[in-house]
Amino acid sequence: MLELIAKMSIYHWYLASTAVLFLLLTFCKPRETKIATSPSFRRFQLIFLVVYLIMMTGDWLQGPTVYRLYSYYGFDRTMNGVLFIAGFGSSMIFGTFAGTLADKYGRRLNCITYGVIYSLCCVTKHFNSFPILMLGRLLGGFATSILWSAFESWMVSEQHSRGFEESWVSSTFSLMTIGNGLVAIFSGFLAQGAVAAYGGHPVAPFDLSLAFLVLGTMVIMVSWTENFGESKGSMLHGLTEALATVRRDRKVWLLGALQSLFEGAMYTFVFMWTPALEYNVVEGPKGAPEDIPHGLIFSTFMICCSIGGSVFSAMVTRAKPEKFMGYVFAISAGTMAVPVLTHNKAAMMAAFCVYEVMVGMFWPGMGTMRSKYVPEEGRATILNLFRIPLNFLVCVILYYQGQLPVAHVFLFCVGFQLACTALMVVLMHATEVPPRNSDGDDCGTLPLV
Repeated sequence: MLELIAKMSIYHWYLASTAVLFLLLTFCKPRETKIATSPSFRRFQLIFLVVYLIMMTGDWLQGPTVYRLYSYYGFDRTMNGVLFIAGFGSSMIFGTFAGTLADKYGRRLNCITYGVIYSLCCVTKHFNSFPILMLGRLLGGFATSILWSAFESWMVSEQHSRGFEESWVSSTFSLMTIGNGLVAIFSGFLAQGAVAAYGGHPVAPFDLSLAFLVLGTMVIMVSWTENFGESKGSMLHGLTEALATVRRDRKVWLLGALQSLFEGAMYTFVFMWTPALEYNVVEGPKGAPEDIPHGLIFSTFMICCSIGGSVFSAMVTRAKPEKFMGYVFAISAGTMAVPVLTHNKAAMMAAFCVYEVMVGMFWPGMGTMRSKYVPEEGRATILNLFRIPLNFLVCVILYYQGQLPVAHVFLFCVGFQLACTALMVVLMHATEVPPRNSDGDDCGTLPLV
C-alpha cells in the first residue's frame, strides 16, 4: 500500500481528493440545503433528466476520439482544425434558425430533430472522405445548437405550464450539471473500452453514441408533450422579435454577454489546459512536451464540475444566484491568472480544479437566471442568439491559438472573466428593478454604470 501511495503523481492525488470531496458533498449534505418539492415535480424532473443525460452521453462519447479519428484517417493538424472550425461555424450560422424552428414548430420536435441529425453525424464518421466528414461536422454543429437550447427551453416551459414553483427550476439545473459531469466520466471510459473492443478503431464510440441518440429520441417520442414559443408569423418574424427583446431588455442582453464571455473563456481553457500542463519546465518552450495522464485529468475536472453543481444547490437555498455569481466570475479570473504567473504543475492543477468547480456553478446559475428573465415566447431563439458571439470567439481562438504563447492566451481568459465580473454587478443591480410587464418590457430603467 505504501509503495502504491509513493508512486502516485500529483494528478492521482487531485483525482482522489476531488472524488472524496464530491462523495462528502453528495451524501453528507445538510437537510436544510435541500429544496422541498412535490412528488409530481420529481416525476417530471426524472423524465427530463433521464432523456437529457442519455443525449449528453451521446454527445460526450464523441468528444474524446473525434480528433483521433481524423488523424487515424490521415488528416493532419491543419485539416483537423478546418473540420473543427466548420463545426463551430455551423453552430453559429445555423443555430439561430434552430432556435426559431423550436419556438415556432415545437421544442419536443426540435429535440427529436437533434437526435436524428446527430445520428446522421455519427454515420458520416465511417467514411474516410473529407467532404463527407465536413458534412458530418456541419450536421454536428447544427445539432449541438439544438442541444444547448431546445432541451432547456422545453424543460422551463413545461415546468411553468404545469404550475410548479419557479424556485424549483434551480434544483433541475443543479442536477443537470452534476449528472453531466458524471456521464462525461462514464462516457470517457466507455469510449475507451469501445475502441479496444473494435481492435483499436476510433470509430467505435460513434456507433455507441448513435445507439444512445436513438434511445433518447425514442424516449422523447413516447414520454414528452409538445410546447411552443412564438408560433405565429414567419421564422423571420420570430427572429426579429427575439432580437428586439435582446435590445430592449437590459437583463436579457446582459445574460447573453455573460454567457458568451464566460463560455468563450471556458472553451479556450478546453483547448489550452493540455499545453499548459505539458509545458517542459526543464527544457522550456522548445522542449518536448511532458507526458501527462489526459484521461485522469479530464475525470478530475468533471468531478470538480459536479462538485460545483452540488455547491450551487446548497447556496441557492440561501441566496439568489444574482447575489453570488459575481464571486464565481471573480474567482474564475483568479484561477485563469495562475498559468500566466507560474509553470508549477501543482499550482496550475489546483487552479484548474477550482475553475472547474466555478464552471459547475456557472451552468445552473445561468440556467436559473435565464429561466427568470428570458421571455417564454422566444426562449429557444434567444438562447441560440447568445451562442453566435460565443461560436465566433471559439472560431477565432481555434484559428490563432497555435500562434500565441500559452500565457498570452490565458491572459485573454482573465480579461473575459473580469468583464463577466463587472457585467454581473450591473445585472445584480438591474434585477432589483421591478419585473417585466405584460408587453415584455422592463418596468423601470437603470443606467448601465
